[in-house]
Amino acid sequence: MQERDDRVATATYAPEPSAAAEARRFVRETLRSWGVPGPAASASVLVDDAVLLTSELVTNAVVHAGTQVLLSCRMTQDAVEVAVRDRHPSRTLSSEIPPPVTDPGEKTSGRGLMLPSALASAWGVTYTQSAKAVWFRIAFADDAADTPADTPAGTPEDDGLAVNGVTPGIPAAGGGLLREPDEMPAFASGAGDAYGVPLDGHAASLGGPTGGRLDPSGLSYDELLRHTVETARDAADADAAYALVADEDGELRMRAAAGLGPPALLEALADPAGHARSDASQSVMTVPFLVEGRVTGILAVASGELDQFSPDDSARLQQVADRMALSLERARLGELERARRGRVSFLAEASDLLAGTLDQEKIIALAAQLIVPRLATWCGVLLGGDDGSVRPAYVWHADESRLDALTLLLGSVPLPALPGLGGGHSWSLALADPNELPDEALDLAADSAWCFPLTARGRSLGVLAIGRPRGGTLPREVAELAEDLTRRTALALDNAQLYERQQQTSRALQRSLLPPEIPHIPGLDLAVAHEVAGEGNEVGGDFYDVFAVGDGRWRFAIGDVCGTGPEAAAVTGLARHTLRILAGEGYGIDAVLERLNQLLLADGGGGPFITLIHGEVRVLAAAERPAGDADPAVLVSLVCAGHPLPLLLRAAEPGSAPEPAVEPQPLLGVVEELKFAAQEISLAAGDLLLCVTDGVTERRKGGRLLDDDDGLAGLLTDCGGLSAGAVAARIQRGVSEFGSGPSADDMALLVLRAV
Repeated sequence: MQERDDRVATATYAPEPSAAAEARRFVRETLRSWGVPGPAASASVLVDDAVLLTSELVTNAVVHAGTQVLLSCRMTQDAVEVAVRDRHPSRTLSSEIPPPVTDPGEKTSGRGLMLPSALASAWGVTYTQSAKAVWFRIAFADDAADTPADTPAGTPEDDGLAVNGVTPGIPAAGGGLLREPDEMPAFASGAGDAYGVPLDGHAASLGGPTGGRLDPSGLSYDELLRHTVETARDAADADAAYALVADEDGELRMRAAAGLGPPALLEALADPAGHARSDASQSVMTVPFLVEGRVTGILAVASGELDQFSPDDSARLQQVADRMALSLERARLGELERARRGRVSFLAEASDLLAGTLDQEKIIALAAQLIVPRLATWCGVLLGGDDGSVRPAYVWHADESRLDALTLLLGSVPLPALPGLGGGHSWSLALADPNELPDEALDLAADSAWCFPLTARGRSLGVLAIGRPRGGTLPREVAELAEDLTRRTALALDNAQLYERQQQTSRALQRSLLPPEIPHIPGLDLAVAHEVAGEGNEVGGDFYDVFAVGDGRWRFAIGDVCGTGPEAAAVTGLARHTLRILAGEGYGIDAVLERLNQLLLADGGGGPFITLIHGEVRVLAAAERPAGDADPAVLVSLVCAGHPLPLLLRAAEPGSAPEPAVEPQPLLGVVEELKFAAQEISLAAGDLLLCVTDGVTERRKGGRLLDDDDGLAGLLTDCGGLSAGAVAARIQRGVSEFGSGPSADDMALLVLRAV
């Protein structure tokens, strides 16, 4: 039922889906028949806004209340007022209307509640025990700031319902109220209970030549598109509306829709020129979004009836597109910029994580977990083996219960040929014999999958595969992210493999530079310790050796080659094996050092020099011991060539400080024609001889060294009565505790104790 006079029009609708469309037509025809004052463009915008808000309020009433809906439309000197009433206040109060907003900064949810705040000059809702009325007022362009103080038509007061209360003020952008409560339309007092609350606490942007306007700054791109298509649907009185906008590649794609209709058909019929088309079942009209003469998208509406749209509908649709085009383009560019920054941030975070470890297992686990679920539903890293095959090394799925099935599937499906594989290459997970796998794995085989080569320095390491549920596509930006992440993963893996090979080489070389085991010498307790400075136990320049030379004689050496790394390791190997060869040929200690010095200088000098303690041990038989001495005796002949002096601790003098065992002599590899003279000492039972490299004596703590003020001698003083192994452990502990942090130099020590 519809009634209309010069100032007020009412209509009643059953709670059916068609009510919103009938209400839109009623309001549009009513306002056109009355003639909205003001410029034609402003009047057209006001009518469009009123139709849009009416559609939202009637839809809410039909969906949430399910009762008969009374629509009232009134035109005053200053504004157009519309009210929508239903008969179920309690239901809508609990499900649709938020409680009164006490904090102006507090936001409530719901796009339908946002529209009146954005488009209307004033709006509100009033409840009684048996009815609810939602109303809005849109002021004419010249008087947007002034609103009449009378009650909007169609509120519960109109049919004699007892109402009292006022509609609260609505928070405005920047704080404050749009108008004080006593300036808002007040409902007449009477019996019964009623109260009013604003539809939303969102800020509204009002004023301007077209009255209430939507403020794009507070809406996301998707919200703007949604508002645009709904406005377009109402402006053309269509069944559905769509927005096709440019994506990152510049291609037009469906991004928003309102109402019912076939999007695929609409995309096929979209035409930037802007005109109506029809097929056997529907009418379609399209207009372009134009920004500075450039088409940035298409706004389209569709109807289930043939020849539904007129030239006036096309003009109104173009007005909607022109009004929103610039805001949409700014929002689209802002969204693209945020997406770009997000990708850069994602890749930066991924790079930091991947570069933070040299462990291959951690790298592939990080790569898979960075991808899932950000870019794909599952990910598998397949690495090449020594036999050339590629097998799953790590898999990850958003649903962890499917990991076993995914591992089984990826291990059974043949990969595309790696040499011709490009980034984002589609990968078919079809199996030659599906009966070989369980149902869960076969279900995963229906997923869409892509694989990316793990390639670094022209060498293929394997494949990174990602998958999405069946029928899924891989957007270009996702493919680019996955390809970039794959490159970074491949580089991290390559670095980890290089590091592992380097460590294996260093460990093998280090083992070759040290004796496999310390020999047992009857009558002598012997212990050694060796630590290499540098991350990963890099090959160092400190070395030791103990070996037999026959006739109950044993040679020992402890030395320090200047520098570290491969160059020092080469000189270390030269020195160690030279000592063994010359000793085996019968050269004495002094002659061995003289020939080693000549060998180091043979290339013209300039190579690393060596500091060295080289000695020979002979345990005396009972007949050879000094008369009156019941203890076994050990004779030690040695040379200290530029090395920290060995310390001798006598057991017969408990508590006494150790003393240097021999005199210093020149280091090796610097001066030609050096002559050395071996010195001999004897060890009684319990006597200790300690030989160390400068990694011990020069352990630093701030500006102090460990051996300042005879610090090493102090450590050895407390070692009387200890075994050789206990002495070595105590010296190591003392060195470690003296300074903070890892040592900056290699360290080696050798302890001999007569027994």
